[in-house]
Amino acid sequence: MNSGGDQVHIIVVRPAGSDTPDPVAILERLGPEARIDAVADAERCLSHCAAGGVDLVVVDERLGPDCDRLLEMLQPDGPPVVLLQRDAQEGRALRAFRKGAAECVAAGAAFAEVLPVVALEQIQRRRALRERGAAERRIRDLERDNRNIIQNLNSALLVVDSSGKIVFCNPLAEIILGESERDLRGRSLWDWFPGIPPEEIHVARALANGERSKGGESQVTRADGSVVPIGISCAPVSNGQGEEPGAVAVFSDLTEIKQLQRQVLQTEKMASIGQLAAGVAHEINNPMGFIHANLYQMGEYLSDLRGAWDSVEALQKAVARGEVQDIQDAAAQLAAASDEADIAFVLSDLGKAIRESQEGSERIRHIVHDLRDFSHRDSEEQVLADINQCLDSTANIVWPMMKHLVLLEKEYHDLPEIYCFPMQLKQVFMNLMVNAYQSIDECCGDTGKMGRVWLRTELRGKGVAIVVTDTGVGIAPENLSRIFDPFFTTKKVGAGTGLGLSTCFNIVERHGGSLRVESTPGAETSFTVLLPNRPPGTERRVG
Repeated sequence: MNSGGDQVHIIVVRPAGSDTPDPVAILERLGPEARIDAVADAERCLSHCAAGGVDLVVVDERLGPDCDRLLEMLQPDGPPVVLLQRDAQEGRALRAFRKGAAECVAAGAAFAEVLPVVALEQIQRRRALRERGAAERRIRDLERDNRNIIQNLNSALLVVDSSGKIVFCNPLAEIILGESERDLRGRSLWDWFPGIPPEEIHVARALANGERSKGGESQVTRADGSVVPIGISCAPVSNGQGEEPGAVAVFSDLTEIKQLQRQVLQTEKMASIGQLAAGVAHEINNPMGFIHANLYQMGEYLSDLRGAWDSVEALQKAVARGEVQDIQDAAAQLAAASDEADIAFVLSDLGKAIRESQEGSERIRHIVHDLRDFSHRDSEEQVLADINQCLDSTANIVWPMMKHLVLLEKEYHDLPEIYCFPMQLKQVFMNLMVNAYQSIDECCGDTGKMGRVWLRTELRGKGVAIVVTDTGVGIAPENLSRIFDPFFTTKKVGAGTGLGLSTCFNIVERHGGSLRVESTPGAETSFTVLLPNRPPGTERRVG
């Protein structure tokens, strides 16, 4: 077992007299790091959870009404709850999910194999959420400190004259620029911005048109070739006579924050992949279940047919001998064997089982194809891609996660293939769909209602438009202008880092397109991706 190296604590709630397989004995397979306490009622379970340190609760549905009470008391901040059911009835499972159950496991042939896997997956997911929350707090702390530093000028400080030559710097500026104050004085600041157009340099804009900027981002290149990302604020300097002979710039090194951004984004990606993988595994498990059952039944039918075939062989031998009585006896024996095995039914049901198994294997093949297509790496250059196919294959991957709560509608129009990085666009589509599902879950998760996600593509001008609409909680008007900012999020702590939409915005922008949002709180939210149809040779590199 590898759930983070620490001991895990699992509470099993199983009422006395339950006839399901013993989950305690099954979960003990997780190894010595797993501490498993069995209780017979909800009160003892809640007492354990109140003491802290519980990673997972496993509840037998035979607990009755107390199951709902447990789910209500433990959600949303308590440990995840796995519900053990008598059978795989979708209606009861759907109700349990809406009440807050993390997963449902039905008693059956695979129960002993499935339960430990589900338990370990839920424990790892809970710990990943905790770790991600700690990283998010670290980033928020760094951002707050960075703002305080800039406001108090306790950061790198440069003053340049009207031509951009450095006239003053502090020790932190020396460190960031990689030069001593003696070497910096009189040098042109533009030496640290090679290849960057003046209109993209904050200090140059301050000198050219008096523009003030706050909290911008750029990068400086040192003499040794190393690149340092910086957060910069600058303003023109006035001499008191209305003239602006220079500018002042306050900036700080963002290297650590950028590293943390990448770490948190990777953590968020892994959490999303884990959530998607659980849904895909469930999708594969369903057809595998009836294929396995059909194979078992076909094995029994084979035994019945073998018995009838023995009687056929006996009849053949009797015919070969030519003895009338032997032939009659063998024929009677064959008829009796055929009646006993009900050969007509066996042949009919065998054909049905084979057709069902073929359909199940074809379904699995499609799922695997979509996964392989989704995981394909982009090449170094943009390629022609079918945007409808990119959107649809991504929807197929996300669908298992959302299907218990979402009605998915698709309206794809004929589009030309466009030059792009398909996998990066699929990342955008996945993020928008997952956000749509989470928004619906927030407003409909406990109500029993279904939300709607609508995927639409169309030609628009000289490009293509991809629209993702949901009927979730919506976005407040005061937040619409901020949702693409890094680290801005309206989700609960642990549910999002605020990097997803920022990443989507950057990917689309670097494709030469745009990402827009319209929202009516409590009604609909639509994200529209607009992509240009660029001719070969004019593609933009997406980092």
